[in-house]
Amino acid sequence: MQIKKEMKMADAIHRNYLLLPVINRLGIQLGFQDKTIEKVCSEQKVDVEFFLTILNAFLDTNDKLSKQLQVHSVKDVVAYLLKTHSYYLERIIPEIENRINLLIQHSQLSKDEFLLVKNFFEEYKKELYTHISLEEKVVYPYMIEIANAYHKKELSQSLRDKINSSPVTSYEKEHSDIEAKLFDLKNILIKYLPRPNDSYIRNRILVELFTLEQDLNDHSRIENNVLVPQITQMENTLLAQK
Repeated sequence: MQIKKEMKMADAIHRNYLLLPVINRLGIQLGFQDKTIEKVCSEQKVDVEFFLTILNAFLDTNDKLSKQLQVHSVKDVVAYLLKTHSYYLERIIPEIENRINLLIQHSQLSKDEFLLVKNFFEEYKKELYTHISLEEKVVYPYMIEIANAYHKKELSQSLRDKINSSPVTSYEKEHSDIEAKLFDLKNILIKYLPRPNDSYIRNRILVELFTLEQDLNDHSRIENNVLVPQITQMENTLLAQK
């Protein structure tokens, strides 16, 4: 069942609480009473069709739903993805880091175990920050540049050279490293630390890591299944121009 504009916004959250940060990133905050999605979006000046497409693509990983995003502008999709970056950097990673510090303080870890957890998290954080920096400084500006050139039907020589040397598909593999490191970090917490007296803190860290993983998967799915094919088609069209 897809979310539709006639549905109450609160009902959408009751259907899946993981939509909360997605809705916030789209410009909607809590306190919307019993208003419908259409009414809330209208009041908050949010494009209701884009809002619904993002929510439904998040809830259902069906590739057909993801591809519906291709009817929206590259700029709008990139703007949403940039907000997810801010959410990771300003909220999620600091919260996970605080909980890991609590785990270290309140667990009987040996020095080696302490370093294993701390260093592995630092490596993961560094990989994620590097990946986000690449996307924000290189990949997203390139996508927007391609979209602008496509709609203007104008291709400069410098942009032609960029397409030939570093097409958008050359960045697809960047996700695999951070996904592997996140999986390994979860495994350390699940398999290799000594049995705790109180599992609460470790369980909370794992819940947050699994939630982050799902959000990152949605993020990369939008990039790989929506933006990359869309930009590739634009690149090919531009190169075919005389």
